[in-house]
Amino acid sequence: MRTKAVLICGLLLPFAAHAGVKAVWAVNDGEKIDRDDRHHPSKSANSAWDGKRIAIFGARNEIVAFQVVVEADEAGIRSLSARLPELVHRTDKIVYAPPERDPTRYAGRPIQLFSVNYMDVVKPTAASWIYLLGTPSAPRHPTGWKPVQLVPENARRGKGGFPVTVAPSRNQALWIEVYLRRDLPAGIFHGNIELDIEGRKRTLPLELEVLNFTLPDENSMNAMVFQESEQGVLYQGRNMDEEYHRFAHRQRIELVQAYDEDVVQRFIGRFRGGDFTRDQGYEGPGEGQGNRIVPRTFYGPGKAFDERGSAWKISDAWMTFLDHTLPGAITFVYAPDEPSLEMFPYIHKLADNLHSNPGPGRRLPLFVTHEYVQDLDGAIDIWDSGPQGYAIGKAEEERAKGRDYWVYNGGRPWGGAIVIDAPATDARATIWGCFKHGIPVYFYWHGDHWRHNTQKPGNRIQNVWANPITFDNRGQPDKPVEDQNYANGDGVLFYPGEEKLHPAEDRGIAGPCSTIQLANFRRGLQDHQYLTLARKAGLNLLVRESLEQVVPKMFSDAGKTVGFSEHGDDYERARYRLGKALALK
Repeated sequence: MRTKAVLICGLLLPFAAHAGVKAVWAVNDGEKIDRDDRHHPSKSANSAWDGKRIAIFGARNEIVAFQVVVEADEAGIRSLSARLPELVHRTDKIVYAPPERDPTRYAGRPIQLFSVNYMDVVKPTAASWIYLLGTPSAPRHPTGWKPVQLVPENARRGKGGFPVTVAPSRNQALWIEVYLRRDLPAGIFHGNIELDIEGRKRTLPLELEVLNFTLPDENSMNAMVFQESEQGVLYQGRNMDEEYHRFAHRQRIELVQAYDEDVVQRFIGRFRGGDFTRDQGYEGPGEGQGNRIVPRTFYGPGKAFDERGSAWKISDAWMTFLDHTLPGAITFVYAPDEPSLEMFPYIHKLADNLHSNPGPGRRLPLFVTHEYVQDLDGAIDIWDSGPQGYAIGKAEEERAKGRDYWVYNGGRPWGGAIVIDAPATDARATIWGCFKHGIPVYFYWHGDHWRHNTQKPGNRIQNVWANPITFDNRGQPDKPVEDQNYANGDGVLFYPGEEKLHPAEDRGIAGPCSTIQLANFRRGLQDHQYLTLARKAGLNLLVRESLEQVVPKMFSDAGKTVGFSEHGDDYERARYRLGKALALK
């Protein structure tokens, strides 16, 4: 049979003439490689690839990830799959085990493989709070076939399950994650990525360096993501909370909703850690650790706090319950969401009803999604603004007065834009900015916003696997054109693994499918632990240098252009320096 030599970014390998392969290369988890981007600058070399081998690193109790990109030639590839059977150290090994139908059962599965699913972004996001097209802060290449979902290898054939097909002259990324156990020895683990390309086997050597320290199970900052159980029921046909919370815990985020005493008791394992043990199929960061964020209300206060008497009674009971059941929990009453000036008198009334309480309920904070304004001074215990409204100096003043100031969502150039058409590292940069400016909690407004927002006229049931636009308020007759917006992937950090409303999109996965955006949030939250450990270890100069190299200007420091890195290599270089220094402590 005829063969031809194929240049694989510096590595010349023989492939069968019909194999359909133009190039194979690898890249870190901080890049989005478009399906038709055949000249990406990371192709020849990057932090995870020197042209011949893959090299990654991490601490114990950390999830590390990388991508193998297979570029098809003009013939395309009919069948592509990958394996990573094991990673071997001279005294230990990390061994692959196949996934169950529910891939959130992580116990005994340190190696996980996914195919990357692409979505055609025809129109860039048009929402001024996310970014403005045509300005220096907008993403440089917002349209095209964008990598979005991470589909487990055991999904349905033709819907991301292995083997996958690759269209002619297109890329297909395979995403690999490795969890580094707490008891692993430090040093180099060796393995091989085994590619099966139309029945022909090729290998890529892989080196994993396990650094000699361990990331804590407890997060060094909190990330809360709103989740609606009803969305899972609507799209997957059943309640999937158990799977989704297990999945979220693995990403080091917390899925949040409103709670009362009865609901907390019903899900007490979620907060005391029993849901995240090996007996429950969980293995990974935060094993045995419970969620910490227990909001009393969400997306509004309801009516329970409108009158002083009921406000005192309910807040006293709630805080007493938390003191005994979940001491140290983060809780709040959620004021009217993104309130207008007309709502300010009502917010003052809520604040007075809470703050006047002589009992334990006085400690129940009032939370608002709004930047600091003088008109609400003294009424708000927790401000939570978008990156544009995060005034660094004012936040420090509020904390000095015993209040707090968080950040939610995203928007360029002040912070990352958490949408499909922004770089992968935007989510990671947001968490680095939180570390730099002492922000203890990040809030993302929705994780499973599969059904369109209420502002959208007409049918709100969207096909999220087929249409990248997930926020849409166009078509409102009472709003001017400039106030009608849409966004790609906004509010969707994970996708339904089963799809009862659109059966053609059913992946056959009994749980969620992650995204590159969420993977980079996880990467940022793990980076936050590196920075926190380094600061505790007295590596202050190295911490400052890392922050100045990666996120020199964010929030109110931002100018007209993005003031944080958009390249995974920059973050990886900083993380490696921090990790090597920590390994010596």
